[in-house]
Amino acid sequence: MHSKMTPTHYPRLVSICLALGFHPILALAASDNSAPKESASDGDSTKERREWMNKGNAEYVQKHWEAARDCYTKAWDIKHHFTIAANLADVEMKMNHYAEAVGYLKYVLANVPEGQADKRKAAEEQLTECRNHLTAVRVAVDVTNATVLVDGRDVGQTPLREDLLLEPGKHVISVTKPGYSNQTQELSAEGNQVDVTLTLEKPGAAPTLTPAPPSVQADHSVAVDNRVSGYRMGSYIAFGVGVLGVGAGTFFLIRAHSTQSDSDAEYDGCLPNCPAAKQQHISSLDIRALHQRTESEVSFIVGGAGLATGVTLLLLEPKKPAATSAGYVRPWVGVGQAGLYGAF
Repeated sequence: MHSKMTPTHYPRLVSICLALGFHPILALAASDNSAPKESASDGDSTKERREWMNKGNAEYVQKHWEAARDCYTKAWDIKHHFTIAANLADVEMKMNHYAEAVGYLKYVLANVPEGQADKRKAAEEQLTECRNHLTAVRVAVDVTNATVLVDGRDVGQTPLREDLLLEPGKHVISVTKPGYSNQTQELSAEGNQVDVTLTLEKPGAAPTLTPAPPSVQADHSVAVDNRVSGYRMGSYIAFGVGVLGVGAGTFFLIRAHSTQSDSDAEYDGCLPNCPAAKQQHISSLDIRALHQRTESEVSFIVGGAGLATGVTLLLLEPKKPAATSAGYVRPWVGVGQAGLYGAF
């Protein structure tokens, strides 16, 4: 026999919920409407998951944050659900673990139903609060499909769609890809934004320079003149290469700054939630700016080498032999003496 629930039963129902440790902020424990439908075969796991949630809610009410997190984590391990993620994010923030909370909040925003705007808004506000306590690290790599690791933890493939939100302090960024040499950089996550640029190179032997054999001239004076002309011409060519390299480096550096500024402007304009297409465009701008900076660095290196070579050739330029002065003879007269003196 079933009895119909009347309004007089509501206070008793609320009291029972509070006695079981339900907290009004915790969405999964408060309503079954947001929970996914379970099949009959999932009955045992559903029961166990709800038991862990109830235990977590009881610990939450007592402000036992670590114990509540452990209970919610066990429920999360049984089945991922956006309401469990919301509870985990909440307790992580209570313990000032903002980086861990970010991952759960992103799961909430990606999976919350459209009809639950209040839960989406709460998650967005919490995500904004987490960002205020973290440093956004933008990682740019010159190759795609490379694995990025932060403190040994895999965070995705390049190009990364979003900035990494890291706790303040020291971190190690590593990038690996088969066929390329691994790159690692240690950074200090301080402030609002940190940019990290890594370049992967294929291992190979460095080219060796073989000096040209000196030419043999029959006449020594002609040989010296030819060597002087060769060194002088080489220095002029090297100086020309140096000027062109520095000019090209300056050009690419200006373009890189312009491209990076465009990327930063688009990124700041679409916060806090950038569409996927916008994030892809921003990533392409970051990669283009990275290539331009690389071209600038190579040009400056070539230009510097050209200028250094020009100076070296001028310093090594052989000196022409001094012309032999003509001989002379002059008379001299002394007391009781006379003679000639001169040079031949």
